Amino acid sequence: MPSILDPANRRPIRRPGRMDPLVGEICEALLQFGGSAHRDLVFAKLGDNRCGEVDLRLRARAMAVFDAHSALTGGARIQPLFREPYGPGGRHWALTPEAEAFLRAGAATRARLRGVSLDS
Repeated sequence: MPSILDPANRRPIRRPGRMDPLVGEICEALLQFGGSAHRDLVFAKLGDNRCGEVDLRLRARAMAVFDAHSALTGGARIQPLFREPYGPGGRHWALTPEAEAFLRAGAATRARLRGVSLDS
């Protein structure tokens, strides 16, 4: 049986300080839209979070974050969060099924702890 002390069998270390907070905002927006949406709707939601228009810098940053988290990272065995349901070059963004299930389970647990009922 392989030992978990062997570095080859350890999970990759996640560095929360290095993750862009925009990842969480995109996840929240996609969850609010049922798990997938046209990217322009996601950009609009990001603009609403900032009480203003979405400028080109925010749009470019959101696209870079989506691209960075929609592919397997080299070497690390971390599954992607996002996918393009209609194929590469599409303008529709979605959470991967695993990410959506994980995030919805966490939201449901937090709601139960607060005594709130969520519609599924």
